[in-house]
Amino acid sequence: MSRFRVLFLQIATALLYMGPLVAGLGGFGWAMLPPFVSIFVLWLVLLRPHQWPMTLADWRSGVGVGAALTQILSQILLVTVLFGVGRGIGGVLGTLPVMFPMLPVAMSFLALPLMRLAWNPDRALAEGVTIDALMEAARLPVGVNPLARDPARAAAALLALPDDAAPETVLGLLEQSAVPGKGWPPAAGLAAALARAPAARHAALRKALVLWGTDPALLAAGSAPGALRAAFAAAAQDDGLLADLLPRATALARALPDRLDQFPDALALRTLAQELGGDRAAELSALADLLPATPARGTSRAA
Repeated sequence: MSRFRVLFLQIATALLYMGPLVAGLGGFGWAMLPPFVSIFVLWLVLLRPHQWPMTLADWRSGVGVGAALTQILSQILLVTVLFGVGRGIGGVLGTLPVMFPMLPVAMSFLALPLMRLAWNPDRALAEGVTIDALMEAARLPVGVNPLARDPARAAAALLALPDDAAPETVLGLLEQSAVPGKGWPPAAGLAAALARAPAARHAALRKALVLWGTDPALLAAGSAPGALRAAFAAAAQDDGLLADLLPRATALARALPDRLDQFPDALALRTLAQELGGDRAAELSALADLLPATPARGTSRAA
């Protein structure tokens, strides 16, 4: 989320809170409570849909109903507090301004379309992201991302993506998890997790890792050590992924001989070739022939 959109969302939040505050300042009665609570609850549903029951079965469960009631009660309390603060300000000023009763409600209601312009809840649910994570990223200095500071969190965020996540979403998270000039901390943990997971899981992540790990610019710059080995771990023995990975990896091995330490070692590739057989075995053997017989110190054998 861009900083401009974050600012837009902050303005919408201020409008939302100003409604009941101004209503209290104007001396309106508690009859104004239901419309404000409705607006505040709708705001939460649009902003954080993941915190609400998503299916009819969820709504029928005690846990789902309890979570929804907790959210609603919290908004009743919030609106009541804002009413009280408005009344207190009016008491300190010694006067209650005269205004049209629907003006405060209109202020809070206007926050909904403004927020919707800056935040798409349907897309967020599909991509497995939350408003809190994006707001935290926007508060950090330019060039710094929370995923780059916490490898475990980065790996968890990537592994939590749905199998049909958009490629640009996965590639964006992969780029955010790299630390400029310091490498790619989640590499080892992510490769190990993918190696343990069933081959049918994390389809979007596996595909994106194959593309990202074999990016010539990325490998040439050495900015994400471990990415190529993670790509091999992601491909595992999947014929379709290997069909994408092996030609790209072979071309990179020929073009960038000074980056051969970023590849899985030759023995691991020959072992995989024996297990697979067929055309992929020939491609794996051809790639292994381009690599040093002994892996460089500290180089993972994962493939």
